[in-house]
Amino acid sequence: MDPYKYLNICFNPDGSLTRNGAARLLPPSPAGEPVEADGPTRRIVHSNDAPLNDANGTTVRLFVPSGPGGGGGGSGRLPLILYFHGGGYVLFRAASEPFHNTCTALAATIPAAVASVDYRLAPEHRLPAAFEDAADAVRWVRSYAAASPGSGRPVFLMGSHAGASIAFRAALAAVDEGLELRGLILNQPHHGGVKRTAAEASSVDDRVLPLPANDLLWELALPVGADRDHEYCNPETMLAGVDAARLRRLPPCLVLGRRKDPPRDRQRTLVEALQNAGVPIEARLDGAGYHAMELFKQDRAAEFIAQVTDFVHRHAGAGAGRSRL
Repeated sequence: MDPYKYLNICFNPDGSLTRNGAARLLPPSPAGEPVEADGPTRRIVHSNDAPLNDANGTTVRLFVPSGPGGGGGGSGRLPLILYFHGGGYVLFRAASEPFHNTCTALAATIPAAVASVDYRLAPEHRLPAAFEDAADAVRWVRSYAAASPGSGRPVFLMGSHAGASIAFRAALAAVDEGLELRGLILNQPHHGGVKRTAAEASSVDDRVLPLPANDLLWELALPVGADRDHEYCNPETMLAGVDAARLRRLPPCLVLGRRKDPPRDRQRTLVEALQNAGVPIEARLDGAGYHAMELFKQDRAAEFIAQVTDFVHRHAGAGAGRSRL
């Protein structure tokens, strides 16, 4: 198969990418959009874009709910979730319809304020650009939480697919910054390596993330000349460079996976390494279906939102986060 054709992208002579057929970009909704939450409950979710780093052209899309249990201008301490979308570091934006809708659903159902980071994409900005943007976002969260009414707002970091790997890096940045975290949510973290795992070797014709497309995404995202054993790709190489004491300061972590997701073996490697380092882990790696299925199957989306909601509810009222200095 031609991975460029499959992904509907074209590599240009200047090193940029033409992304044909990209998901529709939705504008923010300052006036709010109605979203169904639990049962008959409906909340209005307001969204606005805020600058993150003007020099890099990065922004944050902030989703805030109103209605029963929401913000509504009151003094309630809504949890704040810093969210990183997926797309192999190459595709999608915070405004892309699937991820915009995911954030509105999270904001309405938990309820929570959700800050979705519009980080720089590869190959125009190869890794570690997205990780640097994540560190900027952690500093933004510190200032946002400090400026919010009340004190002690519960803060969570979350990412889906490649965004989960970004969220992990953001959590390490939070440890270094002394930002208190209540939890880290990694939804189908996307990793790789030169030697194929069994799951990767059997994914040549995967219906969502076929192996040639997966390889191309890594080729476009990694530094020029790097292979898939680079620390930005291989979880074992990544964790080998992180001090164990630093890992132990990470907050409780929820890791979600799917039985037919090509990176599933790497996800198990990550979970085992974090457990061995003493990180409190809840691993649910046997979800039904394929990679990113929650973006286009309503029943999987509802299950995913329920899992995240349960985790946030259980940890939002916990004591001081492990990442406080």
